[in-house]
Amino acid sequence: MSRQKDRRQVLRATLAVAASRALGFPLALAVSMWLTRVLPREEFAFFGVLATFSIVFAIFAQAGFQTGVVRMLGEAEAGDERHPAPTVVYAALLSTVVGSLLLGVLFYFAGREALPSIPGGSDWLFALAALLLVVRSVNTVAAEALRGIGRVGLSSNFSGQGNQGGVVRCVLVLAGFALASVFGVLTLETAIWASISASVICAIWALAIVLRYTGAGASAKDVVATIKARRHDNFNMVISEGLIFWTSGSAALVIGGMIIDAAMMAGMVAAFQLRNILTSPLTVIAGAVPNILIRLHREGDKEELERVMRTTGSAAFLLCLGVCGGLALIGPGGFRLLFGAGYGDAYFHFLIMAVGITYFVYCGLSGQALLLMGDTRVHRRVMMRVLAVTMPAYILLAYFAGPYGLSAALAGSMILQKHLLIRAIRQDLDLDTRAYLDPREYKKAFVMLKRILAEKTWGKG
Repeated sequence: MSRQKDRRQVLRATLAVAASRALGFPLALAVSMWLTRVLPREEFAFFGVLATFSIVFAIFAQAGFQTGVVRMLGEAEAGDERHPAPTVVYAALLSTVVGSLLLGVLFYFAGREALPSIPGGSDWLFALAALLLVVRSVNTVAAEALRGIGRVGLSSNFSGQGNQGGVVRCVLVLAGFALASVFGVLTLETAIWASISASVICAIWALAIVLRYTGAGASAKDVVATIKARRHDNFNMVISEGLIFWTSGSAALVIGGMIIDAAMMAGMVAAFQLRNILTSPLTVIAGAVPNILIRLHREGDKEELERVMRTTGSAAFLLCLGVCGGLALIGPGGFRLLFGAGYGDAYFHFLIMAVGITYFVYCGLSGQALLLMGDTRVHRRVMMRVLAVTMPAYILLAYFAGPYGLSAALAGSMILQKHLLIRAIRQDLDLDTRAYLDPREYKKAFVMLKRILAEKTWGKG
């Protein structure tokens, strides 16, 4: 495949995911904006931390298949015949269903301290929370299977990842809110029901598309054999992804929910929604190009591989700088317009986080590149070092300095994590994923973009 054709494919995939995210993240923000206006601060914090906790729950429930299904389907597309595509899909689904059900039961009986304490937190509410964790895990792996077969735009649309997921899931959640509002019953419980229903629909829809593409035939014996064959690699994936979570802002939110009063946490939870939007361009890139990155690495074309990562990462960095600057200018009053009169404090949390966010985006796809193409053990060692620093920092600063201390620890964690990952990827893969700072590189990228768009074969690539 020609490099020019590769670049057209990267551009089309990135634009497809970017268009989806351009709709999805404002819709996800709309979910939070709606809830901040109808729920008490404590209940909004509960819903927000539950959505964040679903990320770490899914990591263990999926047993490494969240990343593994993308990698294995990508390898199958590249000609690897060890595991047929339908078998990979069923293996990922079976592992996730069994794992999430077991962990859901464990959460119901022993995991309630992971969420903020709220008045009237009944057993039924926690049963609903456990059910939501299960269906979001299945939703996520089903959407990642779409990414593995190259349907990156659809994957982004049906995703269960992040605070509220992709466009389709957000629309369904908002439709549920609207229906509940019509009948005057939009409460925390009905908000969770709307989220559960949206994940079930997205999971079924995504799986139907994937199996129509890959075929639905696979023997139970081959599915079990695939799960067993991937145990070692998937174990490394789980550890690496778990370490990513516990050194990320998401972990800070969960830890804060355990230590800090729920009403005080609400401002940080609101600001965290914007953090997810600002880092989303990297999510777009990581989701758009995994197959191409894997193939370029297998072909040994390091120069083109690095150019793809740095050029797309540079676009994400420029966007992040612009949005951060705009949000900084609107002040506490602007945040009250976004989230409601009681959320001016979210602005100050955002300013603290913005330092770490900017550096995080500047460093590009360093972690994702190690997981997709490098030695997962290298990634794990790096994240263990970050964990040793950030976990005590999250706990101590949350306990002694409250939510603002926790926001500062979050920013520091993002900086430390990316700094160490950049060093690791240079040593393991001899690559640089950082955004360009030289204006001449942006000019080259612009010229290349114009040439790609002018190609007569644009529609055929």
